[in-house]
Amino acid sequence: MAVEKMSMMSIVGDIDEVDNVVKDLILSGKVSLVNALKQIEENSFMFNVDDRNVEKVIELNSITTFENKKYCKDCMDKIEEFKDIYGGNIKLNPLCLNEKYDLDEAIESINIVYDKLMKPYREINSLKQELNQIDEFYRNFVYIKDVDVNIDDLRRLEYFKYVFGVLSKEDRIKLRKNYENILAIVFHTGSSENGEVYLIIYPDSVKEETERILKSLNFKEIYVPEYFSGTPEEILKNIEAKRREIAKKISELEESLNKLKDAYLEEVEDFLAKFYMSEKIDEAKEQMACSNHFFYLSAWVPEVNRAEIENILSKYEGLLVVFNDENEMLNRKIPTKLKNNKIFKPFETLVRMYGIPSYNELDPTPFLSITYMFLFGAMFGDLGQGMILFIGGLLLLRKQENKVFGQILTRLGLSSMIFGVFYGAFFGFEDVIPALLIRPFENINTILISAVVIGVFLIFISYIYSILNSIKRKDLKEGLFGKNGVAGFGFYILLLLLLGGKLLGKTIIPMGIGEIFAVIFIALMIFKEPLSNLLLKKRPLYEEDVSSYYIESSFSILETLLSMLSGTVSFIRVGAFALTHVGLFIAFQTIGKMIGTQLGNVIVLLIGNIIIIGLEGLIVFIQGLRLEYYELFSRYYEGEGIEFKPIKF
Repeated sequence: MAVEKMSMMSIVGDIDEVDNVVKDLILSGKVSLVNALKQIEENSFMFNVDDRNVEKVIELNSITTFENKKYCKDCMDKIEEFKDIYGGNIKLNPLCLNEKYDLDEAIESINIVYDKLMKPYREINSLKQELNQIDEFYRNFVYIKDVDVNIDDLRRLEYFKYVFGVLSKEDRIKLRKNYENILAIVFHTGSSENGEVYLIIYPDSVKEETERILKSLNFKEIYVPEYFSGTPEEILKNIEAKRREIAKKISELEESLNKLKDAYLEEVEDFLAKFYMSEKIDEAKEQMACSNHFFYLSAWVPEVNRAEIENILSKYEGLLVVFNDENEMLNRKIPTKLKNNKIFKPFETLVRMYGIPSYNELDPTPFLSITYMFLFGAMFGDLGQGMILFIGGLLLLRKQENKVFGQILTRLGLSSMIFGVFYGAFFGFEDVIPALLIRPFENINTILISAVVIGVFLIFISYIYSILNSIKRKDLKEGLFGKNGVAGFGFYILLLLLLGGKLLGKTIIPMGIGEIFAVIFIALMIFKEPLSNLLLKKRPLYEEDVSSYYIESSFSILETLLSMLSGTVSFIRVGAFALTHVGLFIAFQTIGKMIGTQLGNVIVLLIGNIIIIGLEGLIVFIQGLRLEYYELFSRYYEGEGIEFKPIKF
C-alpha cells in the first residue's frame, strides 16, 4: 500500500539487436521509456566507461534519432480487409513473437495469402452487389409484370424514348396537375412499397424537357439491364433464374473461401502480432537515440521488476545495462506506480480523478478507501438498499468497461449494508430488523454531533499525512511552520479546545494560555519562510518582496482559520444525509398510506426505494467525494505526480 520504488535503466547495445531488445522489453510490460536523447544532452545517461566501452562513448558525439519506417499504409489497409474477410473473428497471436522473425519476409508471405483470399472475397462481394441490384430491380419491376409490352419493342423505338420509374404519393399528385405540360404517354402500372410505378414514353425531340420535369418530380428510374429481354413477365422469370444462378455461385465461392480462411488463419494471426509489434517498436524508437553502430535507451523500471528485466536482457551479448537508483536521479521527476491490495485498488480511480501522487508523496488510496466507504455507509445506511447496490456492482463486474466502477459499487454496497444493520434499516423500514447501534431519526442530536466528531478525527489524520509528506519531501518550511504542518495542526487543536470549552461551558484550557499559544502558532505560520531559511542557513531569508510576503501571509491566516472552521462543520452533512435518508422514506410511506389501498401503498414504496437508491445514492456518492477532495485532500495531498505508464503490447 505504497508507491513502488523506481530505478532508471540505461542501455547501450548493437544497433542490429535494437528491434529484438525493444520487443522483449515491450512484451515484459514493465518499463516506461524516457527520451534518451534528452538524457544524454543533460548528462543524465550513465554507464560504466572502460576499455570495452570506449567506442560507445566516442559515438555519443554522433547520436541522432531513429528514422521512423512507419511500415506501409498498404499493410494497414490489408489488415482491415483481413478483418472484414474473417468477420472480426481474428486475434493476435503473441506467442509467435517469442521467436526471432523478419517482418519484411512476413510481409512478402502475407501478400501471397492476401491475394489468395481476396480473389474469391472480391468476387463474392461483386456478386452480392449484383444480387442486391437485381433484388432492387425485382421489387419495383414486379409491379409492371401485367404490362403486355415487349421490352425489345420499346428499345427499338426510333423516334421515342421510354423509362420505367417510381413516384411517391405526393409527387404523383404533382404529376397529375402537370399532365397538360408533359408531351409524353404516362402509364400507371402498379403500386410498390416505394411508391407508384409508371411507364413513360416520350418523343426523342423533347428528351431534355421531359427529363427535367421528371427530375423535378423526384422520379426514380427503374433501370432494365440489357441482358433482360421479352415481356415484363418473361423478364421476371429470367430475374428469378439469374438470382438462383448468382446465389449458387456465391455459395460455392463462400465454401471455397471458408476453406482458405481456415488454412491461413494462423499465418494471418501471426502477421497481425508481428505488424502491431513493429508499430510498437517504432513508437519506442521515438524515445530512443542511435549512432552508426549503437542504440541508446533510457527507461524507468520498478525496483521489484529489476531482476526480471536483467534476466530478460542477459541473453544479449555485449549489451551494456546500468541501473541508477532514485538517489542518483535527484533532478528527474520520477513517475509514480501505485501498489495497493485488491480491497483498495479500485479506489485508485478516485485518486487519479484528483491527481497522481508524486513519487515522494504518500499514496492516499488506503486512507481514501477506508474513509470513503465509511462516509458512504454512514450517509446511506440500509441493509436492503445496500444489497441492491452490491448486486448492481456484481452485474457491472461482468462488463470490462465498467469493471472498476462495479468493484467500487460492491464495496460501497457492503458498507451500506453494515451501517444498515447498525441503524436497523431494511428498504427504509425500521421495524423489520433491530438496530445494532442507533436509530438516526430517534437520536438526531447524537447523529449530528457524531458526524462532526468523526470529521475532526479524519482531519487529524489528514494533518498527520501532511506532516509525513513534508518529511518525505524534506520540506521543513511547510512541514514545521505551514498551515497544514505542525504549527497549523497545533493551532487547529488549540482552536478545538477553546471552542469546545465554550460549547460545553467548561474550561479545558485557560483563555490566557490559549491566547498566548494562538499568537505563537500564528507567528510561526506568518514567519515560516524566514524561520525555515534560518534553520537551513539559506540566504536570502525571503524569496520575494518582504512587504508582499507579509501581506500575503497575514491574509492566509484568515483563510486558514475559516477553512478550519468550515471544514470541521462541513462534516455535519454526514449526519444530515443519514437523517435525510430516513426522512425521505417516511415521506413515501405517508404518501402510500394516503392512497388508501394495499396495492397503491406497495407501488409507492417500490417507486420510493428506486428513487432513494438511484437519486439519493448518486448524491451521497458525490457528497462523499466532496468531503474527500475538499476537506481532506486539500490538507495533505498535492497530486502533481506523473503516472508510470509502461510501454505494452
